[in-house]
Amino acid sequence: MGQFDFDFDLKPRRRWWKECTLFCATVFSVWGGTHLFLNFAAFAEIAEYKFETLKASVIDVMEQEPVKTETITLEKVERNREQIFRDKALKPKDQAKRMFAEMPVYPSDNRLFIPRIGKNVPLVTVPSHTNWKQLENTIQKGLRDGVVVHPVSRAPGQKGNFFVTGHSSYYPWDPGRFKDVFALLHEVEEGDRVEVYWNGKKYIYEIQTKGIVPPTEVSVLNQPRDRSIITLMTCTPVGTNTNRLILVGKLVKEN
Repeated sequence: MGQFDFDFDLKPRRRWWKECTLFCATVFSVWGGTHLFLNFAAFAEIAEYKFETLKASVIDVMEQEPVKTETITLEKVERNREQIFRDKALKPKDQAKRMFAEMPVYPSDNRLFIPRIGKNVPLVTVPSHTNWKQLENTIQKGLRDGVVVHPVSRAPGQKGNFFVTGHSSYYPWDPGRFKDVFALLHEVEEGDRVEVYWNGKKYIYEIQTKGIVPPTEVSVLNQPRDRSIITLMTCTPVGTNTNRLILVGKLVKEN
């Protein structure tokens, strides 16, 4: 070999687009892994809901049977009516037990029940503040104990907007027990009903509209004067605070 004949076995440099692709893939993997870890509880709840829904639909299809028809006679009608109003097989004490079991018993505290996603959570009220930052801190503290009724809300049954907000996901180290209480709120559909238990009364609302708005959209807090509505709000997509998921329902029944 000559005096300057060196061989360092250097590899050719990758092309720029390959370098960019590798960099983006690395950044996305790190971000995705971190995002999944921080919001694991919410994503696990969504996955479980999807799985249970799919399983229920498959079982329902497999168990479907042809509808059997039978002739309805006057004798059958009389016999059925007798069974409805008097079950001779039950003793008087058992009849009383059934009657009390079927009586509607409302919770002693204020609660929100959403049958579609199986959520039954406390409604937390917080004081109003003129300082927006102080109000936000108060709401965040209230969200540790349930879903928060915004201070601008009108009471259920009154004309106006009963505004409720809850977390879809939050920091896993936060001490609250309701960090992902609204993770499944996007599964609620128009036409679904939600129940509000407030001061010993029950109010049923039917969801009419569902949409996504930016966090700067304050019109969702507006108070209509001619109807009683409920507004449910949470952050979307899950694990971010980019936008707000808004569901609005009308009051259809009051007990």
